Amino acid sequence: MMTGHRGTEAQRKIGYLGVSVSLWLVAVIVVSAMVTIAAQTRPTPQAPPRRTAPPPRTAPPPKRDAPEPAETKAPPPPQAKAAADAAPSDQGAALYKKNGCYECHVNDAQGGPQGPRLGPNPIPFPRFVAYVRNPAGDMPPFTAKVISDDDLSKIYAFLQSRPVPPPVKDIPLLAP
Repeated sequence: MMTGHRGTEAQRKIGYLGVSVSLWLVAVIVVSAMVTIAAQTRPTPQAPPRRTAPPPRTAPPPKRDAPEPAETKAPPPPQAKAAADAAPSDQGAALYKKNGCYECHVNDAQGGPQGPRLGPNPIPFPRFVAYVRNPAGDMPPFTAKVISDDDLSKIYAFLQSRPVPPPVKDIPLLAP
């Protein structure tokens, strides 16, 4: 009977090992499937952190013993008054520089390698406006949103105010 008992015990161990091996195989398959799925899943891209503007600077608190500053209205800046009182040619000179005309036509509209001479005798004003709005050459168009007709008239006044250059014979370096 001992042999029978051992036989059943051995059969139990074999059955137990068979079950444990099959469970082990199932566990290995499940784990490998999870690893495969995890390897194929891409992480969600994260947006870069937003920069925030620094807080505005505030005036330091007043000292305890300091007297209250008297509130006075500041006079308008001299540039604003000067701009309002300036002649159209002076305003035109500022607009000429502000809009970048000097980059091609040089500071006094005498022309340069990139742009032709514009002053002192510019083309008639209607043709001037038409060309500035819809140029034929390399010049970029300046729409009414960029330069108003009033500003163009001031630039035109600046171009008309340019002095006539001296004749070549009166320039020593260019004299024959």
